[in-house]
Amino acid sequence: MSKSKKYEWLLFDADNTLFDFDGSAELAFWATLEEMGMQRQADYFQTYLKINKKVWKELEEQKITQDELRSKRFDLFLQATNHRGDPIHMNHKYLMNLVDHTKMLPGAVDLLKNLESKFKLAIITNGLKEVQRPRINRADIGNFFHTIVVSDEIGYSKPHKGFFDYTFNQIGHPAKDQVLVIGDSLSSDITGGNNYGVDTCWYNPTHKASPPESKPTFEVSGFLELETLVTNPPGR
Repeated sequence: MSKSKKYEWLLFDADNTLFDFDGSAELAFWATLEEMGMQRQADYFQTYLKINKKVWKELEEQKITQDELRSKRFDLFLQATNHRGDPIHMNHKYLMNLVDHTKMLPGAVDLLKNLESKFKLAIITNGLKEVQRPRINRADIGNFFHTIVVSDEIGYSKPHKGFFDYTFNQIGHPAKDQVLVIGDSLSSDITGGNNYGVDTCWYNPTHKASPPESKPTFEVSGFLELETLVTNPPGR
């Protein structure tokens, strides 16, 4: 393939790739505690983050379902902090607060504006249906994308092959060398794309070290670098 040949499709992860999910999650978490009448403790958010990360990993590994995730993460949090409460109700409040506190990463909207005329764009996200599409609507970015794939709506999560089979069906089965997966998660975005045989770009703004087994095709730390990469991909 000539070096001037560019990608046709860019498949973007949503959380911490386009959305400032970490910032939104903290605001939503504290708002949820207040609504539940729970006294704020400095270590509570970090406790929740550790539990949430563990539970989402179980989902990626198909050990639990999306519905089990909805109850398990706050059930474990309530146990860890010696509180009583309804974890499903708490989860619902948290999800609604996530929508209310939707934040895009600085520069993300400008990136999409610059890319929409040059590529076909899609969002591929592991997330819950109560949150993902409402957040996309609130951020007013849905018009940039030809399709939006939400794991909770289709029954498969990244990195599962079924998630990418569904995505490729939605985008018309382009040649795999014409597709680039862009995301911040090595375990879901990069592993999923690599296993499916498409190029991957790890969005790594904090310059984390990657384990030897994780081999993204590309790595970028900012949106300007990403735009330059996809416009003139090396070795193509």
